[in-house]
Amino acid sequence: MKVLALDLSLNSTGYAVLDWDSALQKATVIELGHIDNKHKGRLKWSHGQKLHNIYNQLCNLQRPYHIDVVVREKGVTRFNKATQAIFRVVGIADMFAYVSLGKACEEVGITEAKKLITGNGRAEKEQVAVMVQRYLSEPVEFAVDDESDAVAVGVAYCLKQEEQ
Repeated sequence: MKVLALDLSLNSTGYAVLDWDSALQKATVIELGHIDNKHKGRLKWSHGQKLHNIYNQLCNLQRPYHIDVVVREKGVTRFNKATQAIFRVVGIADMFAYVSLGKACEEVGITEAKKLITGNGRAEKEQVAVMVQRYLSEPVEFAVDDESDAVAVGVAYCLKQEEQ
């Protein structure tokens, strides 16, 4: 199963394309990165430009990899303005999943992901990044937390599917 896992953010959406082997309970990371929407030169992008860039980058991932499922981190922040921005990105992820796959974007709660990967729902980001490596076919270096979070969301989703 090919999974596109997302750690959504307006300024730095982390993504991982994973190929899950259910027999081994291991993921091969096919592509890993983050969509950098921070300041471009001296100009600050509008929300519309950032959302458009995220959508285009996701489309560029679908074409070569033929994704089976899109999964994103579930949850909101407690800050109203940030919550509104995140919901816009959630909408883009949902639209991408529907347009590309004809189905809804799956969700995994961050506490659930941490518990599945580390055994502790309150684990720190660094611990999750280290522990997720045991579910990968080869070690991976993460450039930013958004990338390790995306891999963790994807692995947690696959582990959750194995339990059902």
